[in-house]
Amino acid sequence: MRLIEFNRGNKKNLGDSMIPKLVIHNSISLDGSTTGFEANLDIHYKILSSYQPDAMIVGSNTAKVGTQFFCEIIPPEEESDFRKPDIEPDDPRAYWMIADSRGVLEGLMHVFRRSEYAKDVIVLVSEKTPEGYINYLKERNYDYIRTGADRVNIRQALEIANERYGFQLVVSDSGGMLNSILLEYGLVEEISLILTPEITGRNGTNLFRNLEKSGIRLELLKDKIVEKKYVHLAYRVLKE
Repeated sequence: MRLIEFNRGNKKNLGDSMIPKLVIHNSISLDGSTTGFEANLDIHYKILSSYQPDAMIVGSNTAKVGTQFFCEIIPPEEESDFRKPDIEPDDPRAYWMIADSRGVLEGLMHVFRRSEYAKDVIVLVSEKTPEGYINYLKERNYDYIRTGADRVNIRQALEIANERYGFQLVVSDSGGMLNSILLEYGLVEEISLILTPEITGRNGTNLFRNLEKSGIRLELLKDKIVEKKYVHLAYRVLKE
């Protein structure tokens, strides 16, 4: 396991442990939906990359849906998929941390490892994760972080990621379930949204549909028109 050293700050202290600065990033419609419209992925990932994150965190369901963007048909595994990729010290790409406590991505993980956008994949699992899936990860030399009894304890996973890899900035590029959990537990420092000029109506899926906590206050950091059509909004999450 390779230890990565970073020099950026922006870590915050939760008790006696440090976690990276966490930013939620997503593309949404005018009525706050993540589905029902065609997002501009070039703009989405260009703005995400501008944050220069050490890692991106994503939920397993979002990752599984995302495989269609990488390939039309899931390719068979090759010998090289069982080895860690060689990473240059100046590689600017982020690691991908995928929360998958149920092992739904078994047989698909090589799709993400092959992606030109990722250094490599770190899988977040729990004590209830099937041992067959853990063996699948071990056989292919994937790093994994095991926290939480039933579901992944995201706060502990971020603490371990900071300690083990030196991650100081993590961006969530995920759907409503994971992003709601991150907000519920007060882990988010900034929200970055790309507003697409479309209205999805009843066919939409609200970004924070699973959020039970109310009254989360935000401070506007940026409002920038992008390509005369989209708006990039960035907010700081104000602490209670």
